[in-house]
Amino acid sequence: MTSLFDRRLLFIVGKGGVGKSTVATALALAAVRRKKRVLLVGLDFDDRARSIAGLRQAEGRDAVEALPGFFRQNVEGKAALEEYLHLIIPVRRVLKAVFDSKVYQYFVAAAPGLKELMAIGKIWYEVDRGRWDLVIVDSPATGHALQYLRMPKTASETFTTGLVHREAKRVWSLLSDPKATAVSVVTVAEELPVNETITICNQVRGELGLPEGILFVNRFHAPDFSQAELGRASVSSRRGVSEPCDALCKAVFTAAEEEVSWGTLNERHRQKLVAETGWQVVVLPFLFREEFGFADVEALSERLDDADRPRGKARRAEGHP
Repeated sequence: MTSLFDRRLLFIVGKGGVGKSTVATALALAAVRRKKRVLLVGLDFDDRARSIAGLRQAEGRDAVEALPGFFRQNVEGKAALEEYLHLIIPVRRVLKAVFDSKVYQYFVAAAPGLKELMAIGKIWYEVDRGRWDLVIVDSPATGHALQYLRMPKTASETFTTGLVHREAKRVWSLLSDPKATAVSVVTVAEELPVNETITICNQVRGELGLPEGILFVNRFHAPDFSQAELGRASVSSRRGVSEPCDALCKAVFTAAEEEVSWGTLNERHRQKLVAETGWQVVVLPFLFREEFGFADVEALSERLDDADRPRGKARRAEGHP
């Protein structure tokens, strides 16, 4: 975890619905507690426009301060291209003519990888300008996220000379630098997400050759009791229990048995992830809440602090005995 917070750029990727935004926000809060000035980027903001844990939303192109030292910003390829053109074409009438042109609109829509390249270029700019100690990127679902990460290398190899080659190579040098960047993956310990996560980890390490961060296993069930202990407690509870309490006891033990089953399933999948990826794994617990809010994200963030302490001092940061 310490190594992760020493980087300047973190990408958070994973299958949709596994809690990437929650983990990215928790990481940002943990970094702020380490006195870092943090920018949390919502990549492809059409998917990231919603509020995260009640924090102030990013609006337009500018970063907004959600908490002291914690800023949010949305980045999208088309908007990043327009921002770049604003810098190189200072005359507003000319710029408006470009934006209104059907040729320009067709070019932006049809050019393969252009929006992805411009979005990653914008993130590179935010890292390079030195305004932030750490930039955390909350990426879209797996396939699109890997396309973003793949594009700078592809562009630098496709265009062997010229501006695109130079800019893409500069961006790729940041992405591939293990001292500056890490790609972390978020998953849940269930069959389909785990299988996809193994593929993601292999692609990050192999095909893309990007520096790996941490594999976060989110919403992990880790009961404090075993099946044997539950059985003994069930037998004891039946002695001298009045009939009105009987239905309640049955409901409690049914829920407890279900939790033990989830714990067994999650632990099996966690072991599979460790064995088949070789990545460092940090487990975040399933929180039983009627409504999930900022206090819960903060609680998960504190678990990340636990994972950063010596194992003897951690409060079961990995969510299992």
